Amino acid sequence: MRLPMNPFSHTWFSLPALTLVLASCQTMTSPERRISQEPALYEDLPSNQQELVRQGKVKEGMSPDAVYLAWGRPKEVKESSRNGKKLLTWVYYGRESIPVQTVRVGGGYYGGGCYGGSLYDFGLDYAYRDYVAAKVEFQNDKVVFWERNRRR
Repeated sequence: MRLPMNPFSHTWFSLPALTLVLASCQTMTSPERRISQEPALYEDLPSNQQELVRQGKVKEGMSPDAVYLAWGRPKEVKESSRNGKKLLTWVYYGRESIPVQTVRVGGGYYGGGCYGGSLYDFGLDYAYRDYVAAKVEFQNDKVVFWERNRRR
């Protein structure tokens, strides 16, 4: 008799993987939540920036507060200079899954003998890696450059 498969036993369904996926979505997708937590920051923005923030957009001239409300807290902050001017760069990371071919070496024994099966078992699993999802450069507390990578 074959028992029904337990969906929670698969490697693709694990609490740590689910937690990572949900955590990576939070950074750049909830401007409404950040606005509700920081209403004073939002109210201090010019009206044209308020609309961009609500849409989760960034453009040149925005303040760090506006970028924070639109995209969230960066995972990394870098200081640098270009042409003698100090720059501050905020870096946002995303997480993506990539398929990985797996090979399990072995066989098995049932009682006193081999129960069959292959010595090698090929399968497919997924690994996760971080990628730079977005960057914002500030000069004198104003956005001078931004980029956002769109994945799949």
